[in-house]
Amino acid sequence: MYKVRVDWKLGQDTAEWWDKTCIWVIEEFGLPGGCYKTELTENYMIFDFDNKEDAAVMMLRWGKD
Repeated sequence: MYKVRVDWKLGQDTAEWWDKTCIWVIEEFGLPGGCYKTELTENYMIFDFDNKEDAAVMMLRWGKD
C-alpha cells in the first residue's frame, strides 16, 4: 500500500476545502474501498492506495508541501 497524508492546516481546515479535495479523489479514483482506503485523525487524513502511480498523482495534487 502507498500512503498519502493530507494534513489539517490553515487554508485546508474548512469544510469547503475538504469537500473539494474528497470530490476530486472520488472523481479521479472512485469510492474508497476500490483502489484506495482512507484513515482519519484529528490532525490529518491518509489515503492508502494499492497502486504507486495513483498515490503519486494524489501526492502531486494534494500531498504535503
